Amino acid sequence: MSGAFRIDVSLDSTIEGASMLRFRCRFAHSLPRVWQALTDDEQLSAWFPCRVRLEERAGGRIEFLFPDQEPDYGEVLEFEPESRLGFSWDQEVLHWYLHPDADGCRLMMTNTLQDPESRAKVAAGWHGCFQALDALLSGSEAQLTPLPELIEHYRQTLG
Repeated sequence: MSGAFRIDVSLDSTIEGASMLRFRCRFAHSLPRVWQALTDDEQLSAWFPCRVRLEERAGGRIEFLFPDQEPDYGEVLEFEPESRLGFSWDQEVLHWYLHPDADGCRLMMTNTLQDPESRAKVAAGWHGCFQALDALLSGSEAQLTPLPELIEHYRQTLG
């Protein structure tokens, strides 16, 4: 994993009836390169929890393909190239924001959850995904932190 990769996770529980996880990452890769990894179906599928097909427009469809399961669908809520991406997935809403940062890129992602009990597991899952994204961008093999270790970490830090 790149030495410049960083991740910070926080919880905003002020949303009525839901919790929002906020992830902030810094990648030592250009904004266009990170955007490509977020929106190109093949690259996105390499680090995302499942294979994905994304219609690159607001109002478009996003398809989530897990092995041996029926496809799941969401709606692309916002699509502003090299800046913003938002979509629904099941009962969750995810928004991705990119900003240039010197020789790299800052990414902020929010994940609105209906089930507050899932916070630690979801945070741990995204942590692993961001590690895999950094490895993809760096052209290296992902060195993933074990999921049970991450879940316990986020149980303690997010409550």
